[in-house]
Amino acid sequence: MLRSKGLADKMILLGIDGMDPNLTRKFVDEGKMPNTKKLIEMGAARKDLVLLGGVPTITPPMWATLATGAYPMTHGIVDFNMSPKGELDFTYSGIYSTSCKAEQLWNITAEAGKKTLVWHWPGASWPPSSDSENLMVVDGTSPGALGFSALRADFEMLAVASDITKEPAYLPGVIVKLDEIKGDPSEVEVAPPKWTPIYPRKQKHFDEFKEALKNEVGTFNDYSVGNLMDFRFDFLDSAQSQMDSLADGAIPVSYTPFTEPSGWAGEVPEGAKEFTLACMFGKMPRPCLLLKNEEGFYDRVAFYTSKEQAEPNAVIQKDVLTQVPDVGINFGTKKPCRLYRNMRIMDLADDGSIIKIWISDGMDIDTKAIYYPQWIHDEVYERFGYPAPTSLSGCHDLDIMYKCAHAQWEQAAKWQAESLKYMLDEKGVDVIFSHYHGPDLEGHSYNKYLKQRDNSPFSEEEMMKRAEATYTLTDWYIGQFIPYIEKGYVLNVFSDHALICREGDMHNIADNYGLNVGVMEKLGYTVMTTDEDGHRMVDWSKTRAVQQRSNSIYVNLKGRDRYGIVDPADKYELEEQIITDLYGYRDPVTGKRVVSLALHNKDAVLLGVGGEYAADIIFFLHDDYNFDHGESLSTAVGHANTTTSPIYIIAGPGVKENYEVQGYIREVDVAPTAAVLLGVDIPAQCEGAPAYQIFTEKL
Repeated sequence: MLRSKGLADKMILLGIDGMDPNLTRKFVDEGKMPNTKKLIEMGAARKDLVLLGGVPTITPPMWATLATGAYPMTHGIVDFNMSPKGELDFTYSGIYSTSCKAEQLWNITAEAGKKTLVWHWPGASWPPSSDSENLMVVDGTSPGALGFSALRADFEMLAVASDITKEPAYLPGVIVKLDEIKGDPSEVEVAPPKWTPIYPRKQKHFDEFKEALKNEVGTFNDYSVGNLMDFRFDFLDSAQSQMDSLADGAIPVSYTPFTEPSGWAGEVPEGAKEFTLACMFGKMPRPCLLLKNEEGFYDRVAFYTSKEQAEPNAVIQKDVLTQVPDVGINFGTKKPCRLYRNMRIMDLADDGSIIKIWISDGMDIDTKAIYYPQWIHDEVYERFGYPAPTSLSGCHDLDIMYKCAHAQWEQAAKWQAESLKYMLDEKGVDVIFSHYHGPDLEGHSYNKYLKQRDNSPFSEEEMMKRAEATYTLTDWYIGQFIPYIEKGYVLNVFSDHALICREGDMHNIADNYGLNVGVMEKLGYTVMTTDEDGHRMVDWSKTRAVQQRSNSIYVNLKGRDRYGIVDPADKYELEEQIITDLYGYRDPVTGKRVVSLALHNKDAVLLGVGGEYAADIIFFLHDDYNFDHGESLSTAVGHANTTTSPIYIIAGPGVKENYEVQGYIREVDVAPTAAVLLGVDIPAQCEGAPAYQIFTEKL
């Protein structure tokens, strides 16, 4: 029968970025994810837990698809970063609602009278696109944790002070194990750049472009264009891409000598040693005192903003993760702010001869602009403290990995769960669209090392333990919401994509952050030159095509592109030649093809990624050569049975219990399935269908 009323009144859409159905199935079967096992038994899912994913397998376009039920070619967000028409050497963030051309389901639920909360949804949610009094939106300006970019006021780093350090030193990026740091900065090698920037235009042209783009994408607050960046990189001579380098964890390290305390306004305890934390790229010195305990051993640090303070901001005990308040400048607004950091003393000699401190990102606690309405900021901060910073530290030191990076995700999961439950229990929210980024961001730091490689810092077994820690935490997070099923909520658990551990080596093609020169230069389509300062740059007078972002190749077309040289009459045949050469490109070691599929724009509509917003050629890498996600088809499978496929589990009113789904539910089907269960309109541009087989009543 055709229903005018839904099967449920309330719903939680619990989006979990990067959650892998294959790893989940493994850990469920091993008894390590009991909450997820319970949810599966309470509801419906495929045996393998797979949701048939869309492409590209990357964050903003897939979260926009989950919200609208439309393919990227329809909602218009075709990649993590977008390229404006005619501008082949610029990209900008594709995360904002102002780039979305399709109706979002949360606008429908709010306008249907359901109190709706959209929480940190990194695709088409910010700024709010409905003025309904029932709609609340929190962040959505970046992935990571809540406020990952909009609230950042400092970057993660390590700080070292020792008796043997002669002069202060600041190393911008080091791939490090803690036991290799001895206090002499000359003994530690600074990590080389992972990519080389290229400069197709002068800065003034980029500034003009940003102003024009503000008019195109609109402005809601200081963060509407906060993520706009000049993502122009040349990967030809690089050992890694930007995406691939995330697993190698190069972070700044500052060194400072100990000195006798002097100039302090307050009383300095006997035996204290003074040193400085060089925060904010070394530009924000913070005085500290290393202190003794009653037994005469050094065991803690007093952190100050200034020596003029009588009392420290915080006292950090050895090996205790501690939240430390401070002040700084918000990167986006350029305004002063109160901030906080997490700190942990990782190593401290009893005699005070050396100390090593890990310091998290600094996060602005004053800015309310990403909370709509802004009372949400005040209420959740008052009750649950501040949203945790999250770490991109790599997997090269186990203590940093578990005690710092993963410990912050434990904070983030708890804070978000408590905040969402408060909104459900105390504010009467009917529908939550939420996003938790743990498996994706944690996975970036270890996923490629699930396979033993020449430069692997640890064994495959150790890295799988790391994955297990990620998934057991995710299971805890899911478990916080299972009780709401008994309260009448439908609980959806799904991801946008997962992360594959590739079998092969990386090729300089298909990184999602900008121009990818390497392979296209080898094939003769992109031509490079140098300017008067020796910078490599694209020679647009000779370049026939460029490869951009995850999956896009553009012909440098006359009449369309700023520097176009290819006659439109020759465009199709040039595309044919490029596609042929892509299929012919081989891995020099294995002899295998690197590209699995390449399509003209007109043919890519079959996968939902062609059309007016997409490139001239859309291509995908073979499973063996995908960085970890974004470049392959959503069905790719890699080492340790990892995949790029998203996950889907649903339980609650109107959903069959302990039901094994036959066939596939698609990523575009999530929104219309939720709409039918709630008895609201299906989004206007939706291209998916309700998953009718999981319903307790016929549709």
